[in-house]
Amino acid sequence: MKDGGKRQSEFVIRLLDWGERNLRDFPWRHTKNPYDVFIAECLVQRTKAAQVEPVYMEFLRKWPDIVSLSRATEDEIRSVIRPLGLGYRAARFRTIVAECMRLFGGRIPDNLEELKWLYGKGLGDYMAHAILCFAFGRDVPLVDKNIERILKRVFSIETRKDGHRDRRLWIFAGNLVPKGKAKRYNWSLIDFGALVCTPRKPMCIKCHVMDICDHGRETVCG
Repeated sequence: MKDGGKRQSEFVIRLLDWGERNLRDFPWRHTKNPYDVFIAECLVQRTKAAQVEPVYMEFLRKWPDIVSLSRATEDEIRSVIRPLGLGYRAARFRTIVAECMRLFGGRIPDNLEELKWLYGKGLGDYMAHAILCFAFGRDVPLVDKNIERILKRVFSIETRKDGHRDRRLWIFAGNLVPKGKAKRYNWSLIDFGALVCTPRKPMCIKCHVMDICDHGRETVCG
């Protein structure tokens, strides 16, 4: 399909349109509190969002801010997040929070330069960008395995094996982000990957972008 710029613009328009009618509703989508967003992003990693909601609410009830969480033991944190599995996240919480207290006086940074000081402590590109987008309203891209899957299917992008860490894909994703609408666009991408462009048996026939998607047209049209 020719005219890549036009197709990219059309993709963004359609994703936003789809999101207007299909976005899921979670409590962390109703806050701009950086701490609350950070907690949600830690909990939803490799976990279905619907499972996270009751744990998220209990977590914030016990530790409503980063100072209170800094006083929690690893065992206390693990006991709250146990229903989600992946108990190693308790140690990750402790490490990131300790670094935020040490480096930023208990503040969640509002810029990528400072957030990168937490890389290797349990924070990476995706979580840093999610905090910037959902807490601070920045026009930044998100790329995880699900968003990688969508962009590679639609645009036939070639990346290295761990494409969600490929700088080229991050740059491509960044060029798609609509100015002033990054939050809704990124939510739309996340939910589109969960509900339509799924890893197995994607709903190509009912897909809102099927006619401009390389994978969809090949699947439906043969």
